[in-house]
Amino acid sequence: MKLAAPLLFALVMGASAVQAAVEDCPPGPEGNLCKAEHGDVHAMYLVGREAYDAARESGNFSEAYRWASRTREAGFLAGKMLFKMIHLQAGQGAHHDYVEAHQWIAKAIAEGEDYLVPWKRRLEAIMTPEQLKEALQAQAGE
Repeated sequence: MKLAAPLLFALVMGASAVQAAVEDCPPGPEGNLCKAEHGDVHAMYLVGREAYDAARESGNFSEAYRWASRTREAGFLAGKMLFKMIHLQAGQGAHHDYVEAHQWIAKAIAEGEDYLVPWKRRLEAIMTPEQLKEALQAQAGE
């Protein structure tokens, strides 16, 4: 019980610091990046979702993946959904870097996301032998 009070105090102080930093950000959508960078999980999701939408045009899902990862790690359910959407796009070959997409999917499968196995196979079917070799070597080196 003696450890519970300091831990609770640290959590409250940490949350207060995040809230204070977020309050310094511009209001509305233009402040989302600032809020996300200061730990606001809802803003992280919104920034990630915006990056996802842009990636569907550009083919570069790296920024969306980064924000989805942070949001998911923070325990925000919508972040997990965004993470899944990105994996499905990567499995279809929508990400410009097939090797990186393969690494993302392989990592998710290793973490228990078995539904991605067919998507990994689909991606592997469109990869060149060189890309697949590079992805498998990177996976073995982790």
